[in-house]
Amino acid sequence: MHAILITMSSKRLAQCQEDPDTLADVIEARHETEIPGLLDLGTAWNALDALLSEGGKDTILGDAVLARSGEPFDSDFKSSRLLTPARVGEIAKKLEGLKAGALVARHEGDDEEREALEVLVKRVVALYQSAAKQKSSIMALLV
Repeated sequence: MHAILITMSSKRLAQCQEDPDTLADVIEARHETEIPGLLDLGTAWNALDALLSEGGKDTILGDAVLARSGEPFDSDFKSSRLLTPARVGEIAKKLEGLKAGALVARHEGDDEEREALEVLVKRVVALYQSAAKQKSSIMALLV
């Protein structure tokens, strides 16, 4: 199972609300082309969630990977949840102070896993900062 984060501008959100197949098309297209604002966390999402929020104990960072407090989004993906632009801003602010290297040093895996997680942490931080700057929502889903 992969976790995916997608920046949802008001335009992209409206398209997905009007035509639910649009979201499925975007998710599928990620295999063939880079989709701006889409971050596929792969199967590392669980380790990333544990490092960032201790499995949801930190309520703000608990939303960074799984959007636990987000509104369910009506789609073929039952796990899809949407974070408001305000919540995206809160998460971006909290992520800003994290030191990716120190964070992943706690991971019990090997050096290669820690390096991959560090890259993902940096990409998550960049995604949230960009979305917050644009006042966009973020959708999280498992596929």
